[in-house]
Amino acid sequence: MSPFARMRYRPVVQAVLDQAGVRVDPEDWEVHSNGSAHTVINAGDRVSVRVAKSYAVAQRVQRRTDLLRALPANLPFAVPRPVTRILTKNGLTAVGLTWVPGAPREVGPAPARTLGRTLRAIGRVDTEPLTPYLDTPFQHWGGSDWAATLRERVVPLLLHGHQGRALRLIDDALDLDPVAPRLIHSDFAGHNILWRRDRVSGVIDWDHASVGDPSWDIASAGNWFGWETITRCVGKDWAARGKVLQRLMPLQSVGYTVVNGFQGAILRESVERADEWIQHHA
Repeated sequence: MSPFARMRYRPVVQAVLDQAGVRVDPEDWEVHSNGSAHTVINAGDRVSVRVAKSYAVAQRVQRRTDLLRALPANLPFAVPRPVTRILTKNGLTAVGLTWVPGAPREVGPAPARTLGRTLRAIGRVDTEPLTPYLDTPFQHWGGSDWAATLRERVVPLLLHGHQGRALRLIDDALDLDPVAPRLIHSDFAGHNILWRRDRVSGVIDWDHASVGDPSWDIASAGNWFGWETITRCVGKDWAARGKVLQRLMPLQSVGYTVVNGFQGAILRESVERADEWIQHHA
């Protein structure tokens, strides 16, 4: 983050830290600005400050913070918990959360037993107390009309020779037999799973948690950790479902950019990545 951007965030971050009773020199702030919705400032491994990047995101901070507060306390891993009220200063909205120790693993195999235990723990959560705070399934890339979004707004952006293949990938996903819905993280990718050695120490970024098919979480995990690991986690049948949904991820990424109004280079790069994926896997 540039010095100018850091100065822009400094008043609201300092206000959050003051409310949390934490004093950390700004030189020791660890800034993560690569997320699409939030900038996260880790202050001395004590408090994580989430700052909304846009007005639209700021409008959802309360619900997302309430969800973190409502997640059960007996999960076998840590989740960020609110430690301050939601504050707005100089047009920026932020909240202080507990810092979760650990770091993501590199792309590639991971301890299957530990990863499987984490997936099962999420799936066993009673969703009734969470209902007011959960996201609409697929909200960030099409909602209940995700298939229409992909067909009508994403596929036409692809190279002409790839469009038929993309439509078949959508049909394959729709043809899967229904399963009992349960809590899903909805972005169970490696960058949101923190490890300490071979133990999952935390799961972060619950913004899009919803009730749905757990195969979506399996697909995200398989995309990061590989299908040999995931098959050992969940078995062949669930892994097969996850593979079908994993093939939609390049289109899902384009759907996210379209639904959220991104234009120019961001949209172009997303479409190019989807075309490259289809070309490579054709």
